[in-house]
Amino acid sequence: MRTITPFSKGIGLRNEHMDILCQQPANIDIDFLELAPENWMSIGGVKQDALEIIAEKYPLVAHGLSLSIGDAQPLNKEFVKQVGTFLDKFNIEIYSEHLSFSRDSKGYLYDLLPIPRHRENLNYLSGRINAVQDILQRPLVLENISYYYSYPGDIEEAEFFSQLIEKTQCEILLDINNVFVNATNHGYNALEMIKGLPSKAIRYFHIAGHLKQQDNSLLDTHGKAVTAEVIELARHVFDFHGPRPLLLERDHFVPSLEELTQELCQIHQYAMNGNHEQNEIEAYALSTKQHALSDAGIC
Repeated sequence: MRTITPFSKGIGLRNEHMDILCQQPANIDIDFLELAPENWMSIGGVKQDALEIIAEKYPLVAHGLSLSIGDAQPLNKEFVKQVGTFLDKFNIEIYSEHLSFSRDSKGYLYDLLPIPRHRENLNYLSGRINAVQDILQRPLVLENISYYYSYPGDIEEAEFFSQLIEKTQCEILLDINNVFVNATNHGYNALEMIKGLPSKAIRYFHIAGHLKQQDNSLLDTHGKAVTAEVIELARHVFDFHGPRPLLLERDHFVPSLEELTQELCQIHQYAMNGNHEQNEIEAYALSTKQHALSDAGIC
């Protein structure tokens, strides 16, 4: 069994690729797979058999959707225990979630909403994070989300994360595309925000595609190839913080495993190698544009 190292690269486990991942030997270009534990914790039958086969070939990382760490409801400790049982069963060391809320008093909202980044909220969040970590006996790895609303009185995102890490020793899942989207939409410098995060706390990276809207704002979609600008930002992230495992997200319009793996390898090579020529970036931009046209049925 391979282990996840700072130089590893992976993709999300998607139904479109299950058969080929089960039937073929482990792909040398995929070092790990990421899954949402909520989608797998209660399964049985053929789907569970398939996951067990895949887990023998690839290390797994868990990226949750339902923890809602920032909501005002009582922490669902029974759910956290179920996650812990699943992590232990499949020897999953990394459990990541979103620094957000997705639940109110009436139930789940099926969206990841930003929490107010106010200093007075730090102790409340820290208590919930510590409770999760006590149950799981693992650091909680929190992802910076893409957000489309800011609250009055918000402090800088990097400072907020740093304060949470100091209080709880939690870790960061740094989503490079989310930073790029937020920086474009809210008018700040993406790289400066990233430089403000504590390097030692960054556990792994996400990278994904986004959609540019008619008003030039960006929408985080996970449905397109990663843009050249985000690849360039990733290179600077690797240069500044050092290598970390890199996960390519694609949730919609999922291409073939071969095509997705090719994109993963390209991105990882660019990010790891700091000596890019401008024509290399331009060539990648052209290839992603061609993919976008193809997805739209234009060519």
